Amino acid sequence: MAIRKETGIIIQSKDIGDSDRLISLAGESNVRMNFISKGIRKSKRRAIISTELGCLIEVDFYDQAEKDWKSTKEIHLIKRFDELKSDYVGTLFVLYITELTSLLYPEGESHPFLYQLLLGSLETTNKDGFRREILPFFKLRALTHMGHFPTEFYCHTCGEEVLSKSKAYFSVDSREFLCSDCHPIPKDHLPVLKLFHTMLSKKFSNVLTIFPKEYEYREGDLILNQFLRSLLGKELKSYFEFYKTIGDL
Repeated sequence: MAIRKETGIIIQSKDIGDSDRLISLAGESNVRMNFISKGIRKSKRRAIISTELGCLIEVDFYDQAEKDWKSTKEIHLIKRFDELKSDYVGTLFVLYITELTSLLYPEGESHPFLYQLLLGSLETTNKDGFRREILPFFKLRALTHMGHFPTEFYCHTCGEEVLSKSKAYFSVDSREFLCSDCHPIPKDHLPVLKLFHTMLSKKFSNVLTIFPKEYEYREGDLILNQFLRSLLGKELKSYFEFYKTIGDL
């Protein structure tokens, strides 16, 4: 039986029986797969920390095409992101961002960009500490990559770019941009839409320089959270504790 390798970030981890653990990876090269590590919860030789949510690992596994999960031979921990997980907010952020990734990333599909985006977000917060600004950046990049959020900022009615208008609005229900020339809009989202447009073309560090005001990111995150509820039909399990802790509830 062939042995293969995959590098990825653990986005789901579930205990099976008395001693096994099932993990799911946002992988660097292959489709999203589930891996079972037999007996790891009682093993004295293998570190259970290598199956922790948010860890960057390399897996040696047996290629079993007929099964929904792969049997692991070895799991090598590359990075745990210890600085990020050393405080409560950082730990909650890891739980939240991995749960979000797992909901957006269908099993059996290959989206290496989500791995790269998740890795970059964890690396940045591990190095510089958690910042609320990372939340809308990650969500917008992930949603647009998966084809859920529009990337062209044109008014649904007149077809003109809303970024050039005096006011504009994004309708979560219809998932459309509307300009104030065509519609009486309930709220002006134009500053946030300009932020979104920049997020899609610039690195996170550059976005922070161009848009230094935190309240614009909070407003953008609020819009994207409403969008996610509409898209997923439910709230993330980690949402309330995380947002209560960071003071946004």
